[in-house]
Amino acid sequence: MTSADALPYTIVGPQEESRRVELWSVRRLPFEPTGWMKELRGELQEAIRSLPVQAEDILHATYTSSEDTFVDVENVLFYNVGTGCFAKAGSLGLRFERVFASAPKSPTALGGSTLHHHRYETAPQSGAFDHWERGETLASWTVPSIPLRPQPSAAFVWLRMKVEGEIKTLGESISSAGFGMTVTIHQPRGKALNLPAVIKPLLDGVIAALHSHDGSALEDVSNRLAGKLATSSNTVARALMDTQHACLGQRTLVHPFQQFVQWNPADDRLVAADIVVDRNTNERPWSLSGELFLVQSRSPI
Repeated sequence: MTSADALPYTIVGPQEESRRVELWSVRRLPFEPTGWMKELRGELQEAIRSLPVQAEDILHATYTSSEDTFVDVENVLFYNVGTGCFAKAGSLGLRFERVFASAPKSPTALGGSTLHHHRYETAPQSGAFDHWERGETLASWTVPSIPLRPQPSAAFVWLRMKVEGEIKTLGESISSAGFGMTVTIHQPRGKALNLPAVIKPLLDGVIAALHSHDGSALEDVSNRLAGKLATSSNTVARALMDTQHACLGQRTLVHPFQQFVQWNPADDRLVAADIVVDRNTNERPWSLSGELFLVQSRSPI
């Protein structure tokens, strides 16, 4: 097969007794694909829906590419694919990783030099990251009440973290290194949650709460957020400028955008995350706990 005849992507799995789906593509899947990338997304969604799921399984997803630019890995693996296809495999948890390395060899010839590889597999909740080792813990938190239905906004999660949460910073702040997270969602008895659909605003809100704002357009963004979050602008301003818990450093965390605001947390530096749902047997409300930590690659990149 010549390079002109080579395919732009291939998808493998799930096959008999296989709990894995893999994608190789010459381009990274965008949020609004067109042409053959739209066909790719449809085939990938169908394959993911067919993954076998055993009791207490979670979905373990990995994105691998030699491109060294940071991307929001949860967007590449989940949102750009479409969260609906993950409803069954990811109902109890999502573990995901970003790997800066050459993609594993494709089973078919593809017409591109840089390949983008997705791997999705169902795995025990007790498993670990394949490509990253956990290092120093930088922060831990608990939020005693954080309703997650209907789908929360990043601003809502951020405010609950800052105002009602108990955040403990345990290490020095970092401003550029990659990091990992574990998050446990404590689900009340009799309630249900579409975890893949809330993962983006949940992570954005948690990560934003571990930054401090640099003060840009502070009055404007505080007023806009206060109106949406039913709180005072002074409360918002204090939470934005809080440096006590800013283990991820200071940045222009939020700025005016159209009629509201746009958030800018460092979620592009998140390279490993483990989010699980704890189905409680009591009547306590939705709550959240987790940790943020440094990571080290298991093998040289």
